[in-house]
Amino acid sequence: MDLLRTEYDIQHHLVLSRRNVLHHALIRMIVSTLSTPEELLNLRKKDFRINKGKKMEYYTVKLIEKGKIRISPVDRRTFEIIRSMPPQPFRMGEDEMNEIVGLYSPPGKKYNCRSLRKAVESILSDSDFFGMNLRNDEERYAFMLDFNPLYSGLWDLEDEEEVEDFILSYSEVTGTRDWRKISDEIGIEPEVVRRVIESGKKSILFR
Repeated sequence: MDLLRTEYDIQHHLVLSRRNVLHHALIRMIVSTLSTPEELLNLRKKDFRINKGKKMEYYTVKLIEKGKIRISPVDRRTFEIIRSMPPQPFRMGEDEMNEIVGLYSPPGKKYNCRSLRKAVESILSDSDFFGMNLRNDEERYAFMLDFNPLYSGLWDLEDEEEVEDFILSYSEVTGTRDWRKISDEIGIEPEVVRRVIESGKKSILFR
């Protein structure tokens, strides 16, 4: 699978889900922590921690599946969103979770929880996440800062170049150049979208 297109598909889910806090939080948890549906169902707000490391402050979450516990890094923004939600954020079954993920899939594709998780795994595998000897939670968090774009803010469109390329990619993938329609669907200011669409530039996906 083309990694650039995979990265776009993940970001597509993240950007389009932003108007619904529950949906956005669920998708962020999958992308940030590789959560499974059972881990999401078992999740409680009290499972999140802020940690003081040797080099940085970092965030973790306890995830439980079939009685087994794992501690995962979680990005700061996802941590903040979940902490504002009810004590058990995701009181739903796997079918409903899959339906939520599918709502935000790009045209011509249909993701569910497990395929979105697999897409994130493919990005991390390219950076050898699963082959590295990361000794503790702080090192795992530091790795995610370097190689998971959600942690650095890139997939949250905190960078002007990322905003531009997402708009161009969205236009190409959806087949529309109607900047008003694009602005409404992705939640970016109309004038910004208009300027990018009329620039004549090409998305990195299609260069």
